[in-house]
Amino acid sequence: MINAVILPIIAAVIWGFNPAFIQRFGRGVSAIKITLIRAVGALALLIPVNVVIGFRGDFNFQALLLTIASAVIGPAIGDAAYAKAIQIVGGSLAIVVGYTYIFVAQAIAVALLGESLDLFMVAGAVLAFLGIVVATYSKGGEGPRLRGIAYGILASVMWGLGSVILKPATAFIHPLTLTTLRFVVVALIMAIASTLLDGSSSGGRPRDLAMLALTSGLLSWGVGATLFVYSISLVGVSATVIPTALAPVLAQITTKLVAKDRVTIRNVAGAVMVSAGIALAAL
Repeated sequence: MINAVILPIIAAVIWGFNPAFIQRFGRGVSAIKITLIRAVGALALLIPVNVVIGFRGDFNFQALLLTIASAVIGPAIGDAAYAKAIQIVGGSLAIVVGYTYIFVAQAIAVALLGESLDLFMVAGAVLAFLGIVVATYSKGGEGPRLRGIAYGILASVMWGLGSVILKPATAFIHPLTLTTLRFVVVALIMAIASTLLDGSSSGGRPRDLAMLALTSGLLSWGVGATLFVYSISLVGVSATVIPTALAPVLAQITTKLVAKDRVTIRNVAGAVMVSAGIALAAL
């Protein structure tokens, strides 16, 4: 049970740096290419490890269908939307909105998996919602800002649904192998999408792209996502997603230090309220 607590906390710490990495090293690069580069970076670690220990699992039709679905919905659509949100409104705000995926995952688990809904979860959801209102409120209501927030909401919904789909997939395939297969799917989809939509334009400096692959790819996805899937296989979705509430608060520091993002008092207050709401829901 100790592992169940430690694994998502380590993932959350890693993911707290992720918006800063994307914002700093993904400048001038499309959200699709950012997602492709991240997947390639993750696979640079995951494939050699799998070759050494062996690909493990029951690769039947249902298992592969769940794997592909979780990959397309979560890291493909969800993280591409997240990258776009970061580019529009900055990492410190995008992560506050995106990490409401925790409540989306819990709501879907209640609706589809029959998990219970208690008063603490409802109160936590209300507090987190108020945190989002505080963080995203703007008198101007500018179009680009609203569009960035919309991308963050899309990421939240896709991550929540993708997390729920992961649980039954872990019953068939070992977490490490499952994580690897998911990013193979993501890399293939994003390579095709990039070819069709981005053309030959690469964008970004080679050094920045390499750093993006190393930090947001190998570290965030290769290590962080693997720990996340391991935790889901051990204790389920709800117990895994709640500790990741640490990431939005940590990101208020990392985006300022690494990406020189403009972090406002509203962003920080909103992040604290969202994380507090998630912690309350865990009681």
